[in-house]
Amino acid sequence: MSKSNAPDLWERDIITMTQTLAELDFQYCWHPFSSSDVPAKDRLVIVKGKGEWLWDDQGRRYLDGNSSIWCNIHGHNHPALNRALVEQVKKVAHSSYLGLANEPASILAQKLVNVLHSKTNLGFPRGISRAHLPRRVFYSDNGSCANEIAAKMAVQFFRITGQAQRKILVSFDNAYHGDTMLNVSLGGVSVFSEPYKDLRIKTHRVRDLADLKKLLAQKGNQVAAVFLESALAGAGGMIPHPPGFMEHVSASVRKAGALLVVDEVLAGFARTGPFLGCYREKVTPDFITLSKGLTAGYLPLAITLAPERVYQVFKGDYYSGRLFYHGHTYTANPLACRVGLENLVLFETTDVMTRVKTLSEEFAWELSKLSTMTGLETGALGMIGYIRVPHHRTKGDQARTECLKLRAKGVLTRPIGNTIVLMPPYCISSKNIRTLVQAIAR
Repeated sequence: MSKSNAPDLWERDIITMTQTLAELDFQYCWHPFSSSDVPAKDRLVIVKGKGEWLWDDQGRRYLDGNSSIWCNIHGHNHPALNRALVEQVKKVAHSSYLGLANEPASILAQKLVNVLHSKTNLGFPRGISRAHLPRRVFYSDNGSCANEIAAKMAVQFFRITGQAQRKILVSFDNAYHGDTMLNVSLGGVSVFSEPYKDLRIKTHRVRDLADLKKLLAQKGNQVAAVFLESALAGAGGMIPHPPGFMEHVSASVRKAGALLVVDEVLAGFARTGPFLGCYREKVTPDFITLSKGLTAGYLPLAITLAPERVYQVFKGDYYSGRLFYHGHTYTANPLACRVGLENLVLFETTDVMTRVKTLSEEFAWELSKLSTMTGLETGALGMIGYIRVPHHRTKGDQARTECLKLRAKGVLTRPIGNTIVLMPPYCISSKNIRTLVQAIAR
């Protein structure tokens, strides 16, 4: 690459001038869920973005068909989010959250709780008792940690309250809740858990609602928490839950006296249509975990929303045995919290929800036309689209092959097993929704 096309960052390091960014990546970097033998010439290096578009270091433009792994909801380089980040970095970039508070974290916590408890279209639907909804915000860095925190809180809560026998954690067979060891143990997608089967923490997985009810009937007084992905099984194949499923799970868990953890990491912030995926039914969660869309794809941040009654039993001095010993260096990072706050403001003050509704209908229509044209199974849930690619033994990993072909046509997305996933940002135009789906049709 000539120096005239080189990114500004290169000019600060003379060592890199003889190598392309792709060559540096090949020589020094290790990517998640990716083959390490991809040659440098086939490595894609992103250097800038605007709206639904990304550009590589060669100046080529790509339609971001998976919202930069499902988190960039308003588009890249959003002026309001940029401004909020710059304003905060001029104040303070980071301060410890261990015994100290900071301005953006306090305001974001208040704003989020108020939004969820409000009677607007961002709040829980009517018919749900606000008294039982979670309202204490515990910050962390990613969705995996948010779920692990909920598990630890649930088990410790029952131990403190004299129900130490309640230590069973339950999840569903096709679930995915993250990649830490506890979440790998909860998850039922073998590709994520099988390499670590000898290290897995003992949990209980159930196949379906009937299996859950059977377990709760037998061991309900030993169950601490049941984990439920909101609206759909995500990394398990983008499989929407059947109607009534979440509501029945919620009722069964509450009847057994256990705690329900609703994982909104993927579904939250209107990804499936409503502001939270669990709004699709009358679900009363004890814990809600959030990440991905929380900062609109700008910075790592996650939240575990806990019930007030759980929070209250953890009160005590350092010698009481009641403290919750979990925390990270960058917990409640002010930069991330400030952008998260601006993200919520955008939901309150702009037409995001209306736009999501309109785009979702267009998205579903385009995918249905693709199904008619090709005979493939397609579907959409809000701003999540999926195409099932038949498995051919002779062709190997066909969905991944198709995604590489799409990349060559200027569309970025990733498969999950035999499923091509489409999850564009909400700023995408109607024209580019058609472009996205038609690229697959071609």
